[in-house]
Amino acid sequence: MTGPRRFRAGRFLDAAAVHAAADANPRLRRFMRTIAEHSEAGEVRSRRLLEHLIRRIVDDVGDLHLGNALNRLERIAVLRDNIAAILDHVLEGGTLPEGVRVATLGEYFDQLSTEMRELSRPREGIVGDAPLRLADDAGAYADSLLREFEAGGGAAGRHVEPTALVGDAFRAMPADRQAALRRAAELEPAALWRAVAAEGEAGKRAAVADLETRLGGRLTPDELARLRTAVDDLGRARSRGLQMSDARLAEALARIGDPDLRAVVAGGDVWLTQQLAVHNPEALATLWRRFRDRGGRADDGPGFRAYLRHDMVTYGRGVLGEYSAAFSLSSIELFLKGPDANVKVAGTDLVGIGHDGWVWLIDDKSHRATSVSGVNALTDNLVVNLRRDAADFRDAIARLQRDDPGFTPDPRILDAISRMEDAAAEIDRINRRGSASTRPARISAALAERRLRLRVTSAAGEVREITQALRDLGLAVEPTGTPVPLPPTGGR
Repeated sequence: MTGPRRFRAGRFLDAAAVHAAADANPRLRRFMRTIAEHSEAGEVRSRRLLEHLIRRIVDDVGDLHLGNALNRLERIAVLRDNIAAILDHVLEGGTLPEGVRVATLGEYFDQLSTEMRELSRPREGIVGDAPLRLADDAGAYADSLLREFEAGGGAAGRHVEPTALVGDAFRAMPADRQAALRRAAELEPAALWRAVAAEGEAGKRAAVADLETRLGGRLTPDELARLRTAVDDLGRARSRGLQMSDARLAEALARIGDPDLRAVVAGGDVWLTQQLAVHNPEALATLWRRFRDRGGRADDGPGFRAYLRHDMVTYGRGVLGEYSAAFSLSSIELFLKGPDANVKVAGTDLVGIGHDGWVWLIDDKSHRATSVSGVNALTDNLVVNLRRDAADFRDAIARLQRDDPGFTPDPRILDAISRMEDAAAEIDRINRRGSASTRPARISAALAERRLRLRVTSAAGEVREITQALRDLGLAVEPTGTPVPLPPTGGR
C-alpha cells in the first residue's frame, strides 16, 4: 500500500512574500516577538521558525486538498466510464446491460453532478462540512514541526540573511546615520530589526512607527530623521540581498553570451533585469534583441528596464484577459479557438459557438484605455483571420481523423467553419466592390446573415466603449472582468 501523495507546495513560496505576510499580520508579529524574547538567536531565529511553519502547513494543506481533488477526479473518471459504457451499449442497438436498471443511470448522473459541484468548492472539496484537521493529535503535530525545524539547523526554505550586504550598506553611510543606528540598537534592538526586516510598505510603516514610539524622548528629532533614512537604506540592501546573491548573479552572468547585455544585467535592477536573467535567460535574450532592433542603445540599462517592465505588464494583461474572457463568457458553449500564452501573435484571440449556434469572433482588449477605436483583427484583417482560422480548424479535424479513422467531427463545428469561409468570401467581395460609405452596413449584414458576431472583451482592462465606426460593423463590447490596477511606474 502506497502512502499519501506529497506535492510539496510550500517549497514554491517566496521567502520575502512569507515575511511580508507575517509583518502585515498582528498575531504573527506577536508570535515572532514572543519567540524572539525567549530565544538567544532573537529575531532572526523567530522569523526562520515562522517561515518553516508556514511552508510546512502549506505543504500539508496542499497535500490534503490536491490529494482529495485527485481522488475526486478519479471517481469522476469512473462514473463517466460507466455512463459512457451504458450509453454506447444502448446506442449500438442493445438493451440496458444485464443488471443495470434505468434508475442506475440516473444515479450515476446524480453522483457525477455532485462530484463536479464539490470539485469547484475548495473548502468543501477538502473536508466537506467537517473541521479542517491536519493531524489527529495537535500536540504531536506541533512537536513534529519543531523537530523538523531543529533538524534543519533552524533554517527554513532557501532563506539566508544577507548580513554581508547589510554590513556594507551600514559602512557606506555617513557617520551621523551610523550613530543614530547604534543608539537605536542599544535602546531597542528587537524593534530596530523589525523595522529593517519589514518587507511590505504597510509593514515597514508600522514597524518604523513602533520603533519611533519606543524611542520617543530618547532620540532628538534630527536623530529620528537620520534613523528613518538609515533604516530605509539597510532595508533596501537586505531586500536586494534576499533577491540576489553574488553567487546567483555570477552564475546568471556566465550564461549570457552578449557582452553588452551582460554589462547591463551586472549593473541592472535586481528586481527585474537580474531576476529575469536568473529565471528566464532565453526570454531576456529575446527581449534584448527586440530592444536593440528598435533603436535601444547597448549601454542604456534604465531604458532596457523600462522596456522590460512595459512588455511584461502588457503581456501579463493580455494573457490574463484571454483566459478570464474564455471562462467568463457563459453564452459560448464550445470554443474552437481557446486562450493561450501567445498574446502577441496576430489574429483573433478566441472563436466560439454560442448556445444559439452563432459563431463569436473575439478580440480581447485588456489594456488601460476606456475606449477602443481600432480592432484590426476584426476589421482590416477580418477576411485574412476568418480564412486562417477556418483553415486551422479544418487541419485540426484532418489530424484527428488521421489519428482515429473512426472520429466524426461535430456537425455544429463543420457548419461554423463553412459559415466563416462563406463570410470571408462575401466580405472580400464587399471590400473590392461598391461604395465605401455603405461598406460597414453591408459587412454587418453579411455577418448577421451567416450568424457571426464580432465582440471586443475587456477582462483585465477598463474598456467600456467603442467608436461608432466599429459599432457600424456590428462590433460590441463584452466586459468580462474587473479592471486590474497597475502599480506605480516607479515601483519595484
